[in-house]
Order: sequence, then structure tokens, then C-alpha cells
Amino acid sequence: MAEVSVTKGLIKGVVKLTVLLTVGFVCLFLFGKILSAPTEDGYRFFPMLGSRVWVWIIAQLHLNFAAFVLGVPIFAVSMEFLSWRRTDDRLDRIAYDFTKLFTLAYTLTAIAGTVLMVSLPLLYPKFMGHLMDILGPTWWLYIVVMYGEVLVCYYYFYSWHQMKDKKGVHVAIGVLLNFMGLTMLLITSSWVGYMTTPGGVSETGALINRWAAIKTYMWIPLSLHRLVANVVFGAGIAAAYAAYRFITSETDEDRAYYDWMGYTSAMISIGFSLILPGIGYLLGVEIYAYNEQMGIQLMGGFFAWLWVMQAILIGAILMFVNYYLWISLNKMPGGERYFKYVKFLFIIMLLGYTVWLTPHSVALSLEEARRIGAYHPILGNLGVMAAKNTAVVISYLATFLSFAIFKMSNKEPVVPWAKAGNAIRIILVLGSSVAMLGIGVYSYMVTSAVRVKVLSPIQFGIFFVTIIALFILDNMMYKNAKIIGEPRWGKMPERSQYALIGITVTFTWLMAMMGYMRSGGRQYWHVYGIMKDTSPDAYLPTHGYAAIVCSTVTVLFFLFIGLLFWSIMKLEKAQAAKGGAKA
Repeated sequence: MAEVSVTKGLIKGVVKLTVLLTVGFVCLFLFGKILSAPTEDGYRFFPMLGSRVWVWIIAQLHLNFAAFVLGVPIFAVSMEFLSWRRTDDRLDRIAYDFTKLFTLAYTLTAIAGTVLMVSLPLLYPKFMGHLMDILGPTWWLYIVVMYGEVLVCYYYFYSWHQMKDKKGVHVAIGVLLNFMGLTMLLITSSWVGYMTTPGGVSETGALINRWAAIKTYMWIPLSLHRLVANVVFGAGIAAAYAAYRFITSETDEDRAYYDWMGYTSAMISIGFSLILPGIGYLLGVEIYAYNEQMGIQLMGGFFAWLWVMQAILIGAILMFVNYYLWISLNKMPGGERYFKYVKFLFIIMLLGYTVWLTPHSVALSLEEARRIGAYHPILGNLGVMAAKNTAVVISYLATFLSFAIFKMSNKEPVVPWAKAGNAIRIILVLGSSVAMLGIGVYSYMVTSAVRVKVLSPIQFGIFFVTIIALFILDNMMYKNAKIIGEPRWGKMPERSQYALIGITVTFTWLMAMMGYMRSGGRQYWHVYGIMKDTSPDAYLPTHGYAAIVCSTVTVLFFLFIGLLFWSIMKLEKAQAAKGGAKA
């Protein structure tokens, strides 16, 4: 395979970014001349779509690509580190494939970011002027880190084969790349945090303390939530790529590799998603702490029905994951022994899904409301957070059990305490389930403050302690276990790969919807309580309209992702042909 030199790769990356930024600033100047002058309130208007929808679409596209290029390097470098320590060529190959993905995706990320960079100061000059006054130094730091990250990214990619004998140094470069990505995430989270939970300014928006304007209520929990979500999302895109390559592969060897790659990526994605509800809960607590009215608006007001939509999407993701794991038992020698448990796990998942998507209130006619009241006498009880939290933890525990069954399906423990270990596993699962259900029932009998601040953290704590205990127990029980047979990688029906693609598409739509909800929490404020939105768009769009925009963004994103996958395959074929010609 013909390789591009490191120097040429670095030059290529810098030229790309410089050209994009230059074109962006030229467009800023030209469009500034073409568009009408800003109104008295400081707005320009984008033709046809309107300023809000245009910025909404571009910002969400940029966020999706940014999540991808910030999340994937984390486990790409982790895979390379493991391959270096274990001298495992397969891990090195998957790390290189991940690196190839996010390096090429940087171009699309930069394009979307440049368009957004041009659009914001053009369409919202007064608002952007305020942000520059308050957080200006962070914007310049962002640009410096962005240039540095591009340099490090291209150096990391193009030096891969040249530094094959210096893996320690190369891994260190990857760690630096991730550190720079984390820095960019913290910077951008400070902007969103200031807009939603502002601090460090007077009531009129005058700067008092810049550090307080950065370190807002939302800054750390939002950064944590975005970091974990980026890993989940990036791993999901990698799984979708592996599924696409599996479906289009022509050899058993390629199918086996991409089957393994898809499984590894999917398990990284679902593994990190286990902690997302807890971090999301922490973020919600901080929003409540800053402004209870905003918290009520997000959880029980205008956006209440969006949580039902979120439940439908997350439930669908978990169903996709469990379906994939259950099908995967077919490629594990001895996996047929566990088919009998699948129906019970399916029933648990279905019941949890049903509770999860049950709304607290429903649309009623006047006659129906007079007969049963505002809430259904039975189903209304399943619509509150006490039931939702319980359904979440039970469903995630069932998903973890599906994963555990898959991992041990081709093994037999040889430790003398295997029977006692199985008994402990049963006690852990049943005991924790009863405890979580008991807390869920008791939550109906206490005040909301006790439920939110005391019982819910205990419930999530029991869940995390249980899966950690099960993970440790299984590792101890199956250490040096008898292997019935190695997994038959590649021996999977194509429908299993569509499940992986379904996970990624659903999560992408969910990200767009949650972005709408998070921004909508500010209502008619650019900066909550400080700077009002006085444009014609200063209202919350209907959920149906928002769903259309979110769906449009999702379709556009996957069109670009499809272009990325096609480009990688075309590049590989060109390199293979060039290598064959030289041979």
C-alpha cells in the first residue's frame, strides 16, 4: 500500500483548514454585503429557511461530526495501546481503521464548523458581540487548539506505519490528540453553559468575573455528559461502518474481521451508554439548582412529551442491542444452551419499554376528562419519574445480562466454587431487582425532594454496584475457563448488521432531539435571564416541527457519512491497485 509521507500529510491538513477558514471569512465579508443591514435589535435574516432553522441545522450537523471526531480517538488510542502491550495485530488494525475514519471526518467537521462560524456573527451580530465580550479569550484559545489538533491528528494518522517500531511514542501522540479534543469540548461546553445557566455577569450582562462566566452550574456535568455521549456516538458510527463493510465484503476473511469490529464497537457504545442516565440525572439536578422554573419546564412542562419520545428511542436502541446479542449466540459454540433465557429477557425488556413510554397524562376529550380526571387512574401512575427510573435500571440490567450471557456462552468455568458463584450471581440479580423495584414503589410515598435527592441516587447506585459486582464475579469465575470453541466470526446473518445500523441512526436522531430540548429550555432568551431573543423566532417551535428539523439533520448527516464510507473504500481500492502495480 502506498503511504503518504508525514510531512505531506501535515501540509495537507494545514492547507485544508487554512483554505476552509479563509473561504469562511471571505464568505462572511461577501454575505455581509449582500444581506440586509442588521435590524435595530441586532438581527439579520436568512432567506427562505429563516435564521433559526439555518443555524439549527448547521449547528447540529457540526455537533454530530464533532462528537464523532472527539469520541472515536479515545478508543482508537486505547486499542492501539492494547495492541502494543499484547502485540495483537488485529487490535492494531481496528485502531488504524478507527483513525482513518476520524481523520477523514475532520474535513466534514471543519466544513460544517466554518459555515457555522460564518453564519452566527452574520445573523446574530449583537448576540455574538455579547459572547465575545464575556468569553472572548476562550474563542481565540479554541482556534489555537483547533489548529493544533489538526496538526496532531494528521501527524498521528500519517506516521502510523512509519512509527510501527516506536509504538510508545505514537500512543503518546494519540493521548495528546485526545487531550486537545477534551480541551475543545470543555471550551464549547462553557459557551453553552453560560447561555443556559449564566454566571459572572451583572443583571444587565456586564462582565464581573470571567472565570465565573466559564465555570457555570452546567459546565462540568454538561462536559461529562457530552464526553460520554461522544464515545457512545463515535463507537456507534464505527459499528455502522463495520456493518456496512460486512454487508459489502466479498471474502470470509473480511466478513470475520468486520463482524469482530462491529461487535467491539457496539459493545464500547452500549458499555459507555450505561452511565449516561446517571450523568444526565446529574445535569438535570444542576439545572434545577440554578433555576427550578427551567427544570420544571424541561421535565414537566412544554417538553414533557419529548421524554416519552426519548423513551421510545432509547428503548428501541436497547432492543436493537439485545437483538444483536441474542443473534450472536448462534456463532458461539455452546451458545444454544442459553436460548431458553432469551424469552425471559425479552419479556423484561418489553415490560420496561412499556412502562418507559407510558405518558403521565394523555390527550382527553372534555367528557373523558370529567369521567377519569386529568390522569388515568392506573396508567397515570406509570408516567411519573418513580416508574421511569425503575424501568430504566431494570432494562439496562437485563441488557447487561444479555452481554454477560454472550461472553460466557462458549466457556465452562473450572473453578471449584462455580456452583456457589452461580448462586451468588442469581442472588445479586434477584436481590438488586427487588431492591430497585422496592425503591420505585416507595418513591410514590415520599415528597419529590426526597425522591430526587435521596431515592433516585440510591436506585442508580444499586444498579452500578450490581453490574460492577457481576463483572468482577464473572471475570473471577471464568478465568482460565474451558473454551468449548472459538467464536465463528463472520457467521452472522445480514439482519444482525442492520441492527447495528439501527442503533446508530436512532441515537443520532435522539441527539438532535435532545439538543432541541436543551436549547429550548432557555425559552425566549439567548442568555437565560440576561439577554432576550427579540427576533421573530423568539418562540418554541412545536414538537412536530422540531421532529421534521431533527429528521432532516439526521438524513443529511447520514448522507455525508455514506459519502465518507464510500471515500474510504475508494481510497483503499486505489491504494491496493497502486500497490499491485508496483509489485
